[in-house]
Amino acid sequence: MRTRRARSALVAALGLLATAACTATGGTGAGDAAPVRGGTLHVLSSLDLEHLDPARAYVTSTQDVGRLIYRTLTTFAPAPGPAGGRIVPDLATDTGRPSDGAKTWTFTLKEGVKYEDGRPVTSKDVKYGVERTFAAELPEGPPYARLWLAGGEAFKGPYQNPAGLASIEAPDDRTIVFRLNRPVSDFGSAVSLPMFAPVPQDKDTGVGYDGRPFSSGPYKIERFEPKKQLTLVRNTAWDQATDTVRKGLPDRVVIDLNLDPAVLDQRLIAGQGEDADAVAMEPIGPASVGRVLNDPQLKQRLVTGESINTRFLSINTRHQPLDDVRVRQAIAYALDKDALRTTRGGPIAGELATTLLPPTLPGHVADDRYPSKDGKGDPAKAKALLAEAGHAAGVTLTLDTPATAGGKAQGEAVQASLARAGITVKINEISSSAFYSTVGSPARQHDLVIDGWTPDWPGASTYLPILFDGRLITAEGNNNRAQYDSAEVNKRLDEISTLGDPAAAQAAYGELAGRIMRDAPVVPFLWDQAAILVGPNVTGAYGHTAFVGRLDLVSLGLRK
Repeated sequence: MRTRRARSALVAALGLLATAACTATGGTGAGDAAPVRGGTLHVLSSLDLEHLDPARAYVTSTQDVGRLIYRTLTTFAPAPGPAGGRIVPDLATDTGRPSDGAKTWTFTLKEGVKYEDGRPVTSKDVKYGVERTFAAELPEGPPYARLWLAGGEAFKGPYQNPAGLASIEAPDDRTIVFRLNRPVSDFGSAVSLPMFAPVPQDKDTGVGYDGRPFSSGPYKIERFEPKKQLTLVRNTAWDQATDTVRKGLPDRVVIDLNLDPAVLDQRLIAGQGEDADAVAMEPIGPASVGRVLNDPQLKQRLVTGESINTRFLSINTRHQPLDDVRVRQAIAYALDKDALRTTRGGPIAGELATTLLPPTLPGHVADDRYPSKDGKGDPAKAKALLAEAGHAAGVTLTLDTPATAGGKAQGEAVQASLARAGITVKINEISSSAFYSTVGSPARQHDLVIDGWTPDWPGASTYLPILFDGRLITAEGNNNRAQYDSAEVNKRLDEISTLGDPAAAQAAYGELAGRIMRDAPVVPFLWDQAAILVGPNVTGAYGHTAFVGRLDLVSLGLRK
């Protein structure tokens, strides 16, 4: 699921973001009621949680859940709309103090922050947590530590190099210093990612840590049954006085996983029993949209939030015949974006995307490089390009999609729209708990991937480099699912990273996004908006820009 600038520039950039709708469409929603401390909040999810280990958590839903369990040096503000994109202190007393031209960053930890066993969180634990992200055993996480920390290119993680990484210093229990190999003006935003959560070395179980991260937040794990249920209970050592972000209102949070989406919607529509104290993790399904919007009481419980996410179809540029730009452009013309949006609920799910960078993101430039009437695709144009590329008889491709009802529907929409241009698509369904791990391995990825990206914080510098810098393609945990590698684009990414003026950098990224789209490594189809149902007893509900418009779990509570 992001790179930024200095804090003052960040605040200025956030002013460009579109305001998100954060309460029910019809007036005062459940979020307006006064919350109380106590009760059990139920979270109903049609998906699984891919990784709880902070070193590996790089999917927005898991990061949303992770904020309940562990804390990071900084984090997103608990607020709807553009305010939610603001970076605020969390474990640290501030958002970091740069020196040496932003090549050195120092943070001081707050006093009184404790783990679930009552011991204090120390800077050595933060250092160790970051060092774990270098371990080959723990792929899938963000690449920032490897890219930016001095000596990171040779460091193999604490399991192979127990002496640690010299560029992370912990001179005392409350001070941590990061020495970088280049100036990074937005490092204070980068440390909001789960990879900067503390991990005590004596609690590290390697790959097993995925099932039981040690809590520094308001909740600890009571029980985790992958693919079924995660139960969180209070971390009694958590002190609200040290935490201005998390409310910690419910006594328990029970997250049910892999539920049937249609059944999930019906449960929340009824809103009875424990479902009155429940929220959905994902947006309502397309079959439920009409009923909810046409019922004033249900509409009152619908919470909508915009995001900085773009959904797209990734095209594997290293596979034949997809290594021919004309074939990729044919796919871009043929894709029926409106049909894909329909599988997610229609217009309530967001706007049809015509660019990589969404309008809510600084750097966005309006463009439509592969236009079609009403976004329904242009099969004739696609056929002409295929014929020009020597494939007048068509091509056959394999699409990777999550093994969920929504994933299947999206796969079938791609299949039907490309078939009109003579492109046969075979659908390969992958368990949602392993989807990004699988498509993040170039050796296991197929031709096409149902994909998308939420910047790590609002800004194009955490979008284009992560997805399109060919030098960042990795054997595992790869985010460049198009496997796109352009020497021209790589060079320009380096040039933009050195620009000292944030506004100039954003403009340059917007221009580069258009250049990338000429090569059609991906086909954007939706700028997300999430519409989430909440139970009648739920309070504090709003869509958060950092979590694709989904609910910010740290603010939810229940009323009597």
